[in-house]
Amino acid sequence: MSVDLLQLNVDALFEQHSVLEIDTVQKKIQTVVENKREELRTMVGERYRDLLKAADTIAAMQSSAGTLIEQVHCVQTNCQSLNEQQLLGFKTVAATPISASSTEVLQQRSASKQLNNYYSTMVQIKLLSSLPELIWTHLDNEEFYAATELFLFSRHISTGLQLDAKNELMQQLPVARKQWEILRPFHVTIKQTVIAVLERENLTAEMAVDCMQSLLLLDKCELGQVLQTFLNLRATAFVNSLHSEDKPRRVKERILASLNILNGTIELLDKCLLANGLLFTRLAECAATIAPPSITRMDSSERQLAPLLPDIISGYRPQFEIPQLLPEQLGEALRQWMAKIDGLAAQQLQEIFALVSNMQTIQDIKLAASETSRRSYADLEQQLKLPQAQLDFYRIKYMPLINARVREIVRSSWASAMQQTYEQVVSLVNSSNASAAQQIWREQNDDLPLSLAAALSDQPKRLANRTKGYDRATIELCSQFDSQLGGIVQELNVLLQEQTSRAEDKLTLINFLRETAQQQITDYLSKLKMLQLQERQALLQALRITLALVELCPNLKLCFCQPASWRQWAGNLTAAGIEHWQRICLMIEEEVFKMWQLIVDDVLSSLSCAEKLPRTITHDVVLRDFPLWQTQTIEQRDEEHDQNVQSTIRIPNQPRLSLQTYLHQLIEALNIAVPQTLPSKVLQAFNNKLLTQLLSHYEELAASECTKNSQNIALQLYFDLKFLERVFGVSREERSLYEHFHTLQRTLRDCIDPFDFELFAEHLTIHVTNSSARLHGELGVLTPPLANAQGAINVGTLSHEADPNVLCLSSTGSTSLWFPLLPIVMPQAATGAAHVERKSLALEADKPTTTTTATTPTRKPTTRKNDGSKSKSSAASFFGMSQEWFR
Repeated sequence: MSVDLLQLNVDALFEQHSVLEIDTVQKKIQTVVENKREELRTMVGERYRDLLKAADTIAAMQSSAGTLIEQVHCVQTNCQSLNEQQLLGFKTVAATPISASSTEVLQQRSASKQLNNYYSTMVQIKLLSSLPELIWTHLDNEEFYAATELFLFSRHISTGLQLDAKNELMQQLPVARKQWEILRPFHVTIKQTVIAVLERENLTAEMAVDCMQSLLLLDKCELGQVLQTFLNLRATAFVNSLHSEDKPRRVKERILASLNILNGTIELLDKCLLANGLLFTRLAECAATIAPPSITRMDSSERQLAPLLPDIISGYRPQFEIPQLLPEQLGEALRQWMAKIDGLAAQQLQEIFALVSNMQTIQDIKLAASETSRRSYADLEQQLKLPQAQLDFYRIKYMPLINARVREIVRSSWASAMQQTYEQVVSLVNSSNASAAQQIWREQNDDLPLSLAAALSDQPKRLANRTKGYDRATIELCSQFDSQLGGIVQELNVLLQEQTSRAEDKLTLINFLRETAQQQITDYLSKLKMLQLQERQALLQALRITLALVELCPNLKLCFCQPASWRQWAGNLTAAGIEHWQRICLMIEEEVFKMWQLIVDDVLSSLSCAEKLPRTITHDVVLRDFPLWQTQTIEQRDEEHDQNVQSTIRIPNQPRLSLQTYLHQLIEALNIAVPQTLPSKVLQAFNNKLLTQLLSHYEELAASECTKNSQNIALQLYFDLKFLERVFGVSREERSLYEHFHTLQRTLRDCIDPFDFELFAEHLTIHVTNSSARLHGELGVLTPPLANAQGAINVGTLSHEADPNVLCLSSTGSTSLWFPLLPIVMPQAATGAAHVERKSLALEADKPTTTTTATTPTRKPTTRKNDGSKSKSSAASFFGMSQEWFR
């Protein structure tokens, strides 16, 4: 039940509600009453506490007022004593009683003194009226010591007039008191003006001495306090020069202004405050007895009234002792000031240097700063017992900040260029597809240079770059990245050519550029690895661009291998730079090789030889898979019957059809995955994995019963292995693969009759040679160049060592990666290879593992004559070139 207790009607309550509800209402009323009582008690207690606090405050104020009254009485007593002392020069000696005859003379003399007192008072008031304008004039002319002296002169006059306030004349001239009220604020005005002048950026020694004299005279303080004020104000000027809120200035001007203030402060201390400095010379001149009185600074009209003034006014001049400043005091004050400057520079000067955005500004700062910092303060440091070169602010405070800013500009520029390049790489990788990959092979108008000058220029060799898989987007990306790095190198070259920098700083800068480049490239490879690319086209695009950064960005190499103009500072670091560059190239090649492995592993996994080749050899497989063997007629001499006997043998002349089909399918898959030929290093790794899988397959076939029971099957498999070994160029350097091939060949040879094998060996070797030479062109995507297949060692790389050139398309050197020419089949080469094969077979036959021996009748195989003539190319004869150039 909700009842409004304020508008409760008791009669209606008893009529409309039950006893329980009425009891509930009564409890609510009691609760509200108790709450109100508690609030009332709290409120009364708080007000009582406030009253007690106010009473205590009144008692304390009464005690303070009593103390203040006592101090006022003391001040009055001191002022009365001072009044009596200051009026000694104004009072006349009391005359002794004289006779009545001289009364008239005394009255005339008294009237004359009253008249002189009147004129003197009027002249003093006239001086007080003229002094404000005169003080303002000296302030406008920046003559602060003169203005201070006139202010003290006005205070001296006003003090005399106020002490004679009980005089009847002074009571009739209240203008004297009002004039002092006008002159009194000049104490603050002069001090503020002096402080403002000492905070200027450009302060001469004469102006600084004038300001310090004014402070000494105005505040009657010690020279140590004036020195502390001067140094604090110069620190304030240093801070103001960095901010320049009144008039916006360039960053270079702010930095140079702050440096000029620091150097100027030390120069002022050297000229003004050392022994026999300008300040002590001026103070000695002002304190000399022949120094003119202050009234001489008044206008000529006021100076003519000087005889009417009392001597204490007309002869007034400031009185002070020449202060002393020990070198220890100056050195301690200078150390404290330098510590304060260190704190300010560490915070605010570093913020200003952070606004410098290019190397040209830094060079301008260094040139201007070196010109203003040529003076040495060795004598001052020796006198003040300061560490050597402690006052060289440019070297101690500015050079570290300049070097740090240069490194930050280099690092930020490198990071920005690398981040922008990485973002473009990610964009190209995400947008890569098979159609875009095939676009590289379409002919374009700008593939070949239009003139010899264009061919010899530094323009991108588009056709050569396209042979490596670099499309237009990749070339433009590398060009943009290289231009950004070129800007960094060019800006750095501006600083390195600057003659005022030390060789150590230049060497440090070169090392920092190399370290930054290495760090950024490492970060780029790490971020590229974190993408975890799996798609073939994405991997292919990423590895192409990464290799292109090395090949198409010459300025990247300059960050590691210094230009020729930098060698004079790099010194012995040139070899180290080349080593670092080779290390970076090796690291990039390793990462790119891992991407290549992902691509080739994907191709091999999609086309496994275990699935594409028959696992067992049956009669149906023999009829379908084995090619037609070549029939060979052998003529040999029968010694018993003394006649020639001809026999016919059948020898395989090409590998199994399924093996050829599988290799062609593998080539088609590679052509789809990678439009251009694989690099030699990748091809070597791919071939090793492929041959390992094929050898495992042939091991299963060699272990089967069909192979062991059929000599023809074993002979065909043996031919396949010899063909694979020759066409893929397996050499002794690849020890494990080479041993695996020959172990498996011996296993298959054991399944062949030794007499038959001896009979077939020479012809088998010739057929293997002819077949590998015939199919080498068809399998050129997989097989290495013919010279390498014949036993030469192939040193595989992923990038060209020299500039790309169209001639590399037909080169078979160690730097060739793309499109080897089709092999030239020569009978002499085949015959020579057969002779080598016979030698190897003879050596193998002499091994102890051979269990059967048989005598082979003499035979005379038919051979074809070859005159060894070489055909010459018409192009070679036309250009006067030998045919060796085309190989």
